[in-house]
Amino acid sequence: MLTGMTGIQIGIFASVFGVGLGVASLIGYVRWRHWNQQLQTWQDFATTRGWSFMARPGFMYSAGTLEMKGRHAGRSFTLETEHRGQGKTFHIVTIIRHELGDGFPREVTIRPEKVGDKFLKLFGVKDEEIGDESLDDALDLRNVTPRARAVLLSASMRRPLLNLARVFETFSIENGVLTAEVIAVPRTTLEMYGLLSPVRELADAVRGARD
Repeated sequence: MLTGMTGIQIGIFASVFGVGLGVASLIGYVRWRHWNQQLQTWQDFATTRGWSFMARPGFMYSAGTLEMKGRHAGRSFTLETEHRGQGKTFHIVTIIRHELGDGFPREVTIRPEKVGDKFLKLFGVKDEEIGDESLDDALDLRNVTPRARAVLLSASMRRPLLNLARVFETFSIENGVLTAEVIAVPRTTLEMYGLLSPVRELADAVRGARD
């Protein structure tokens, strides 16, 4: 018997400890299942496309990181997860990077227009505009040259850009490279397609414009 503790106290302690251990084991099992589901989905997705895939397992209950590399529309493509924050602010993001190539003007910078940007517009602080109301409302545009304006206003580019802004709250196109991220990790092929479709659609539109 533990020093200073009665049999009843020891019984209560053992019960609480047992419940805590059971909850921890359940959480660990659920996270392990999620990790393995993600691992299989990413592995299968990469294999069927001839892309490379690498996984780094996490420690104990924490999820590991995943990385997939390949080519789409003739350009390099990377999909990876990253751990950010700690404690209650800890989260995992999925990051997509895709080179758009020479068919997309490298001088222009594009980001999604945030609520703060819309608020600043009320006071006359505006980004550059290209004359399309939907695109101007959805995108924060910088360094828009005449060539960039013509590319962005082309019929094949409009929908992919709007879809990109609809799916990703955080993305940027700088120096011809698209970087987009979400606070989530695809666990099914359907989720993977949903995440990648806007990126692939834009890359296809850029290749089509170039050809």
